[in-house]
Amino acid sequence: MSAPDAAGSPRRARRATAHLALVGADGRAVLDAGGAPGGERLAGARVRFGDDPAEVARGAAGLPAGVPLAPCDVRTELAEARRADGGTVELHVDRIYYTAPVDRAPDAPGGRSVPLRAAVALPPQPAADALAEEEAERAGPVLRRFSCYGVVTDPAGRILLSRIAPGFPGAGTWHLPGGGVDHGESPRAALRREVVEETDQRCGVGALIEISHYRRTRELGPGDPETDVYAVWVFFHAHVAEPRTPRVVELDGSTEDCAWFDAGELARLPLSATARRAFGQLSRTGSDTRY
Repeated sequence: MSAPDAAGSPRRARRATAHLALVGADGRAVLDAGGAPGGERLAGARVRFGDDPAEVARGAAGLPAGVPLAPCDVRTELAEARRADGGTVELHVDRIYYTAPVDRAPDAPGGRSVPLRAAVALPPQPAADALAEEEAERAGPVLRRFSCYGVVTDPAGRILLSRIAPGFPGAGTWHLPGGGVDHGESPRAALRREVVEETDQRCGVGALIEISHYRRTRELGPGDPETDVYAVWVFFHAHVAEPRTPRVVELDGSTEDCAWFDAGELARLPLSATARRAFGQLSRTGSDTRY
């Protein structure tokens, strides 16, 4: 999505890409042997409206269906890119990273191995200039969002939730603190901001839990009930070291209440689809809610 900026200034636009690092049994990334040291790149491709980011990463790396992927990081790139017509775009690119076992790749790269954090820090491909052009215009109104949410705990093991206000999708259900990532903002910074706005708590952001996507037509959207909605959701662990009485700080927003809950109380609460997805992923992976 994009929006015009002030006269004479580049337009602003958002893009997303998905990338894959192949890792060995030692957890280190194995790079392509065809690149000179320092010149290697992770496989990656643009995530278009409605795409499953994991499938985009799988396809970019040529992995067959069924090879398990694990989310490992999300990074923000800010760049000025040049369009084919000579104009420029101030791009905010959400770079999504996954890993897969190198021994499941049909053509193992066979290059040098590096720490995973070093592989993720390689200059990403596709580069910003390759992302400058807009997607083909879609019929009808659309809404595209990149959002982050936190499974937020405190030293007592309680979980922080916010309740969705009337007039918003999921009204009345208990939701994970979080929301949309603003232009120029990293997902972790966005989560810290949203936790303050929705609950008046200061949190540290920890491990990435899951990256998911959501697509639904005929969803409530700005000015039209027929909006085609596509969202990418990023879930993190977060922790409040010094909890205090929660309160909603943001006025006239999507949150009407917030509270701390013991883990055993979750089963009796009406939870939002987003919260159910995050807790379901924690259950499937055998994780708990400790920071």
